Amino acid sequence: MRRFVIALLGLSAMGGAATAADMPVKAPIIPPPVIVPMNWTGWYIGVNAGWVGSNRNTFTNSGTDTGGGGLGSGLGLGLIPTSVGLNEDGFIGGGQIGFNWQVNNWVFGLEGDFDGTSAKADSTVGPIIIGGFSPVTTTYNRELTWLATVRGRVGFTATPALLLFATGGLAVGEVKIGNSFICPTCVPAASTQAGTTNTNTDTKTGWTVGGGFEWMFAPHWSLKADYLYVDLGSNDSTITYTYGANTSSLTSSVKEQFSVARAGVNFHF
Repeated sequence: MRRFVIALLGLSAMGGAATAADMPVKAPIIPPPVIVPMNWTGWYIGVNAGWVGSNRNTFTNSGTDTGGGGLGSGLGLGLIPTSVGLNEDGFIGGGQIGFNWQVNNWVFGLEGDFDGTSAKADSTVGPIIIGGFSPVTTTYNRELTWLATVRGRVGFTATPALLLFATGGLAVGEVKIGNSFICPTCVPAASTQAGTTNTNTDTKTGWTVGGGFEWMFAPHWSLKADYLYVDLGSNDSTITYTYGANTSSLTSSVKEQFSVARAGVNFHF
């Protein structure tokens, strides 16, 4: 009898173990991934490329003359134009660095950039012939070699990934302006006389204002497009002509104002 009870207990234990082994095992509970809200705060660096063109395209000429056969007199007679249209445009490209600080839907920032440009233009007027006077030719040229800006930015997030912004601040650029007076039959010949050709290269400081948008298309990466209006003030170039005891001058002036349209990509740290 004792052996029979022990056998029954053993069979019962084996059956319980088998039943436990056949019970389904619950899968571990995995917490959902934590979604970090998009935020524009932080440093970024990037590159840009686009187009730049002059807004003011009129060269204005003024002259002086101590006699009756120099540049000032030629200007008054119509041998030299009082104004010349000269539109310059070309490629612009470079890089930018900046910092954003987001407060709710508003983004405040500071951005600096440096771009080289290919914007240049030149024009030749003449030879202009007026009866009794030597034929006169004048040439004009201008160029924007580089442009840098330091700007504040104020933006609003239309969506978490899309930033619309306005911007403005300091602009600095290197501009060139040149003019020349060519009169082979003048005495002395203005095509060879020193001072009848000049190019003035200057670094100008001014201001800029504009706006654009930026789209965060992937973590740490954004595409941007912006427009800037740039005013670098005025620039001029003066040439001189000496004949006998008389001297004369011709000064060509232009306002250095530009439109800039660019697209770029930024990496956000």
